[in-house]
Amino acid sequence: MFGLRNQSGSCWVNATIQAVFRIPEVQTRYINAELETTTPVDSSLHEIWSSNGEEGLKDFYACVKTAVMPAGEGIGDSHELLAFLCDKLPYLDSLLRFKVGNKVACTSCTHAETVVDSLIEFSISPPMKNQTLIESIQQAVTPIDIPDWTCEKCSKKGCKKQLLMSTFPTLFVFHVTSLKSSVTYSPIVVLNGFKYGLIAVVCWNGGHWWTYGRTLGGDWIEYDDSNVRNHGKTKFPLSNNVRLLFYYRIKE
Repeated sequence: MFGLRNQSGSCWVNATIQAVFRIPEVQTRYINAELETTTPVDSSLHEIWSSNGEEGLKDFYACVKTAVMPAGEGIGDSHELLAFLCDKLPYLDSLLRFKVGNKVACTSCTHAETVVDSLIEFSISPPMKNQTLIESIQQAVTPIDIPDWTCEKCSKKGCKKQLLMSTFPTLFVFHVTSLKSSVTYSPIVVLNGFKYGLIAVVCWNGGHWWTYGRTLGGDWIEYDDSNVRNHGKTKFPLSNNVRLLFYYRIKE
């Protein structure tokens, strides 16, 4: 349990790192020094972990800094950094990645087609304040009418489009994309029979990023740059500023 210093608005970097460090496989990897030493991102994350944040941050900034992610120089987005890390670290990508099917079905005939895709996060856009996570998921997978679509089989207009879940990842990350709404969430969710426990909540208030995190069954810790505060097991960090939710699949 350690904080990370803020350099030139790097709170978004710190928030992402602290969330990633809550993943059991990441902890095991760096405790046992099982990293890819030829991969700079992996090496710098291991150095941050093993030094309790005293070393490695500058090297990490150098690894991830781009025009749209000015790590160590200005404000960026934790969501974009997480996607970058998955691109550079195959083991992390494999924990998050899941398959979906985008189904389109004609409303006039039996024609239907499904395009399979893979994602590392599930995007939700709650239309109102305090919509529950489960309601947001149900909304995202509910069929919607597309009246202007033309069927290639019967040439009539109109279809129903639906997102179908094909696989369920080890780590389910939910991205709240609407900045004008909020979502409520719980420590445990069950999706298609799989039980997931919340291990990290990445928050943004419009100008600052921070994270609440825990090991499953452990205390909730607030990671706000160098400031670290233990909230115990019972004080659940429900925040209207949530942007990323990290749910880890519980093996029973």
